Amino acid sequence: MYLVNTVERDKAEGIVADTYALVPAQIDIPVPMRLLSATPGLMERQANMIRYFRHHDRLTPPLLAAIRYVASEKFAYAPCAVFNHDLLRAQGMSEGDIANLSCKPVETPLDESEAAVLAFVTKAVNEPGAVTRADIDALVELGWRESDIVDAVQSAANMLGMSLMYRTFVRD
Repeated sequence: MYLVNTVERDKAEGIVADTYALVPAQIDIPVPMRLLSATPGLMERQANMIRYFRHHDRLTPPLLAAIRYVASEKFAYAPCAVFNHDLLRAQGMSEGDIANLSCKPVETPLDESEAAVLAFVTKAVNEPGAVTRADIDALVELGWRESDIVDAVQSAANMLGMSLMYRTFVRD
């Protein structure tokens, strides 16, 4: 149950309908997206963020799903944890692979470079003050741009904000 008025898919218009169109018809509108239908301006910004990451030239869909999964688990954001878990399974990860994401990223199907980014993001999520320039330089040496590194952490940070929104405005 939502504590604020939201828009159902079949009643959506304008930016809300355009944003809902990003979700295939056979999939229910995700809870956070439905929540943002209460404020089309924020929904438009979220839709642009989704499009930005969907078309990212370096951060792959499996890496982004892994980042969102790890961050949503850390921030107790159940809808995104479940969604990204299912997405990772659909992309071929086993339950063991998913269990290793936050603690042993090198023991997942992610390549070495992506595992390093995931490990960095996990460190940022758990202990942001412990991140050093040497951590960033190590990723740059693996071929990542600083902008990719910032984007990866932003993807995780989005889970924190939406977790607060969810816990404030949605009741099971």
